[in-house]
Amino acid sequence: MSDMGTETVTYSLCGNGTETASYYVDVASFTVEFMERIREEKSIEEFNYYIAEKELEPIDSAVYGLEFLMIGVLWRVYGRRAVAGSMYVGKLLSSVYGLRSRSAIARSAIDRLKGIAGTTILARNRKHESTIDLKQFGRLLGWLRASGEFEQESKRLVIWFDFLTARTPGESQNKLLRAVRLASWFEQRSEERLGCYTLRVDAYIENNRERLKWKENRVFCSRERVEYHLNMVGAEIMNRAFHDSFAATKEKRVFLPVCMRSKSGEACKAVKEGEGYLCKSCSKYCQVNMITAMAKEYGCKVLIIPHASTAFGHHRVREGEVGIVGVACVLNLISGGYKARELGYQPQCVLLHNSGCIQHWHPTGIKTSIDLDRLKDIMNMLPLQADKQI
Repeated sequence: MSDMGTETVTYSLCGNGTETASYYVDVASFTVEFMERIREEKSIEEFNYYIAEKELEPIDSAVYGLEFLMIGVLWRVYGRRAVAGSMYVGKLLSSVYGLRSRSAIARSAIDRLKGIAGTTILARNRKHESTIDLKQFGRLLGWLRASGEFEQESKRLVIWFDFLTARTPGESQNKLLRAVRLASWFEQRSEERLGCYTLRVDAYIENNRERLKWKENRVFCSRERVEYHLNMVGAEIMNRAFHDSFAATKEKRVFLPVCMRSKSGEACKAVKEGEGYLCKSCSKYCQVNMITAMAKEYGCKVLIIPHASTAFGHHRVREGEVGIVGVACVLNLISGGYKARELGYQPQCVLLHNSGCIQHWHPTGIKTSIDLDRLKDIMNMLPLQADKQI
């Protein structure tokens, strides 16, 4: 595994410089701009009432705003593929993916199937763009589930589908079109505000198109710049929305990805515990070691997690008792926040400066890192508001 150096695979929170301070100012400011943009959106207020009426677990209305935007962004990125695919094949694929965790053999076989589907069935593209309506939105949900990459997002958007189904066809289509128009604005504006941090995404996709064929992570690694920006803003919104519930938890943990270690393989002396590994302080230069030492001051356990899919295990914790700080690369932020909440955790997140893991992004792996001051602010339970960052 090599040091980060100046290599950027897809995104870098340092932009064109060497520090991340500007990123956190920019994303906080743009999140405020986005929230102002949707302030008068009636669909979000109506969805809030729907959640209460159906006695579903409520989330902060800012997260509902994120989900409304998500509908439009995902339609603009994947809509033509969704309407070109088969709903029946999509349902079959999504049900098969549920068997992946049963054994190593099942995982290997299903990953091969996922790679084949991502290169053939799910890659079909209708030449002409369709206008979104409730039926097409349903097809989009089917495609997202069939891809195996949007499990948490699609669970949330199914609730939006049910909400829209309760409206007249005209009302539901009007709301969907408003989401798409919002996404169009977001794509252009986010590139202006956050584009300097995602300059290598398009080149990565183009340069790795052939390499990713038949690979299970083809869809994940080919995600567009606007999806990075969506997750950046999403992480900011979720951190603010879940801040108080995180602060109120009795126990706190930090989950670090394996790509942060300064030593790889057997050279790293971390020992297995549950779904992850405990740092044994074998290198004073390793940021995992630094974070582990810092977390002890807060009575907080740090676990190294081999893969995002195993971060939370499979067992639900008692609601409100455990807060977690998940450290991840950009594309795992929204899904990770939802997954944590689903299992009873109260989440916060800190972004990796860049992507670099050997499983997805780099042939030999690049050591990744985080802004330690950002983590300290969260552990001190300081509010992460725009006026603090600017």
